[in-house]
Amino acid sequence: MIRTRRLAVLAPLVVSSLALAPVAAAHAASGPAHSPAAVPAKARCLLTQDAANSKPGDPKFTLLASGLKSDGVSFSGGNGGGFSKVTDGAISFSGLNPGTYTITGDKDGTVKCGKTPGAKTTDNGEKQDAKKQFKKGFSDGFAAVKKACDAKLPQGLTAVDPNYESGFKAGAALAATTFCGETD
Repeated sequence: MIRTRRLAVLAPLVVSSLALAPVAAAHAASGPAHSPAAVPAKARCLLTQDAANSKPGDPKFTLLASGLKSDGVSFSGGNGGGFSKVTDGAISFSGLNPGTYTITGDKDGTVKCGKTPGAKTTDNGEKQDAKKQFKKGFSDGFAAVKKACDAKLPQGLTAVDPNYESGFKAGAALAATTFCGETD
C-alpha cells in the first residue's frame, strides 16, 4: 500500500518533467538570440556648482551631459547658450549663470537638465529677452545653414543682439555638422 501511494505522488512529477524537458532544452538552445537587446543609455545631464568660477553673490555652474548620440549639441539657459562637439558621448560647459538649462542635439532631441539654485523665477525681462533672442538666433542660424551651407549671420544698420548672435552661431554650427558634413 505504501508503494502505491509513493507511485501516486511521484507519477505526476515524473510525467510533467518529461513533458517539459523539450521546452526547457529549446529555451536553453535559443540563447541570447531571443534575449531582448540591450537598451542604449539615454542622454542625461547634470548641473553642479562650479566652485572654481563662483564668487560670493555670483554663483557659477557646470553642465555635464552623457549618453549622447549626437555629434554636437547646443545648450541654452541662464543668460545665453553655446555649442560643443560631443566627445565619447559626453560634453561639459563651465562658468554658467544660474538658470534653467536644456541641451539639444540632432539625434538626442531636447534634454532638460534642470534648474540651478539661485535661478530667477520671476519675470525678469532682461533674462527672458536674452533667452528669446538666443532661441530666435539658434532657430534662424539652424534654418539658414540647413538651406545653404555657406549662410552667414545677417548684417544690418543696427547692431545684432549678442544673445541672438550667440544663438545664431550655435544653430549654424549644429546645422553645419548635421547637414553639411562640417566637423568644425
